[in-house]
Amino acid sequence: MITRMREYFRSLKFVLLIVIVAFVGTSVVYFGGGSNARNDSPNVMARVNGEEIPVERFRRMQASVVQAYEQITRQRITPEMAERMGLNQQVIKDLLTDAVIVQAAEREGIRVSDDELRARVQEMKEFQEDGHFSRDRYLRVLRQVRLDPTDFEKEMRRQLVRRKIENLVKNGVKVSDEELRQTYAARNERVRALWASLDTRPMLAQITVADGDLEPYVRAHQAQFTRPERRRLEYVVLSARGQSQPITDAEAEAYYNEHSADFETPRRARIAHVLVRVPPVGGGEAESKSKAKVEDVIKRAQAGEDFAKLAREISEDSSNASQGGDLGFVGAGELVPQFEEAAFALKKGEISPAPVRTPFGYHAIKVLDVREAGRTPFKEAAPRIKQTLQAERNETAARTKAEEVRPKLQAAKEFAAEARGLGLTPLESVFTRGGTLEGAGRDPQIEETINGLSEGGVSAPIKTQTGYVIVKLRQQLPAGVPPLADIKDQVTEAIKRERAEATATERAKALMASLGKGGDFVTTAKADGFGTGELDWYSRAEPPKGSAAPPPVQLAALETPTGQLSQPVKAGSVLYVVKTLERQPPDPQQFDRQRAELERQLLDQKRNQIWEGWLQAHRNSAKAEVGGQPYTFTR
Repeated sequence: MITRMREYFRSLKFVLLIVIVAFVGTSVVYFGGGSNARNDSPNVMARVNGEEIPVERFRRMQASVVQAYEQITRQRITPEMAERMGLNQQVIKDLLTDAVIVQAAEREGIRVSDDELRARVQEMKEFQEDGHFSRDRYLRVLRQVRLDPTDFEKEMRRQLVRRKIENLVKNGVKVSDEELRQTYAARNERVRALWASLDTRPMLAQITVADGDLEPYVRAHQAQFTRPERRRLEYVVLSARGQSQPITDAEAEAYYNEHSADFETPRRARIAHVLVRVPPVGGGEAESKSKAKVEDVIKRAQAGEDFAKLAREISEDSSNASQGGDLGFVGAGELVPQFEEAAFALKKGEISPAPVRTPFGYHAIKVLDVREAGRTPFKEAAPRIKQTLQAERNETAARTKAEEVRPKLQAAKEFAAEARGLGLTPLESVFTRGGTLEGAGRDPQIEETINGLSEGGVSAPIKTQTGYVIVKLRQQLPAGVPPLADIKDQVTEAIKRERAEATATERAKALMASLGKGGDFVTTAKADGFGTGELDWYSRAEPPKGSAAPPPVQLAALETPTGQLSQPVKAGSVLYVVKTLERQPPDPQQFDRQRAELERQLLDQKRNQIWEGWLQAHRNSAKAEVGGQPYTFTR
């Protein structure tokens, strides 16, 4: 599982701080641009050619990647698993690579305009209400994930720059006819083969490991057993749920009356538009043509033609033209000023009398419906009020309880015993940077507090999304190889596996020697204690059906000359010897039928290879450091 997940992670490229990928939006929604992002954090994780990468950016990306893994695997990724997968190291490498790419793009004069950035963000469904961008929702979502809009926009701009230069590098790649024919032959050549297998697992029980062998093995394999800096913790979680009495109708109504302004709903209009863009330079004949085209739309709509049909045929706003130009219900402050002023001056059913000019071009506007300003009735508002008040009351109760028990936990000789005496459930954890506490989740504030504790120290109550947590640091475990007593079983198992594999390799080579003297493959293999099997006709394009042979064995047969034996092939705990019996050349008449798809696949492959080569060349020339130490990129 770990190996498969690590390989999957290596296939990911530059995960955004927030995973937002939808392309739905409108080109007329107001969005605050600007390319200068601020960095308030004084802490620096790394530098590339002088550009600083803040610790906070690393932590956010790390948390995002861990969350993505957890969604994919549907299991919790512990700090130990993350370390074994090399997650932290890969995140650092991706952030450094990202900086290298953006710097190279800047040297090439590649930029992303405010309009391009605005359009990208407006298309994100996470920032939409009623199917269209809402600035209020945009700001609210970013607040929820603790991101400043300026920082988020800077990240988005970097992603767009990266996409531009990647496309520039890849678009020059071509595929020749000879390459296509060679690839077709390699994929469709069919083979038939035999295999012999030897499972190393039964050998493990027969292998003994002397205690004197353990320490020398650990010294020779330190990287395998090295653990990151960890902290052994005891802690309690005080959940905010169910900490107080339910909110009554009377309490909810009192809140409703005291905060009446919160339940006022502003006037909103459902608006449709037809957009005809003006070239970036504007002016002159191009400006006149765009305006005339919209004037014609208005004239036809006022004469009775269906506005939605006109939008589908003419509008150049691809995000909503297919919906008849419908922008949904919008309110004040959600549109660019020129568009908003014209739209909100219209009544239901009216069409703008003249084209409306905005930075995007000329618009014809129609108001489809209007929701007048009003006040949400108490009956509709009550569930939300009760939910808000209940959460506040529960949070207050949890905080009060946490402040009450903290001095007792701090003074106790036995944290766990005192916690149980207070009616709490004590928990234990070995915490690694970037990790998660069971019952408390992953939170920068928890990590910062834990890292600031000295051994024996008890934290103040730490607020989390679900309540409060109080932590005691029992022991600080430095980075490095743990004491042998702590990892004895792991070391013993590793030595057994290594010795079993060595024995299996010797037996495989002995079998190959016997077969080289002319013995029958199946008879000789069985006599030597090997299992056997056959791979019936197959190719790279058409894998064998119902075969027990794993992919490495199938590949070995394809790559081994006819009539010869492969070198021993390891697949999991099993070692294989493969003999390729026959080959069939591909059908040349099928080449033309497969050509288009083959060309697409080969082009993607070559483009990725060219891009990886471009990346590695720029990495090699970069001056990078992590934690003040020189950093060398590896593939």
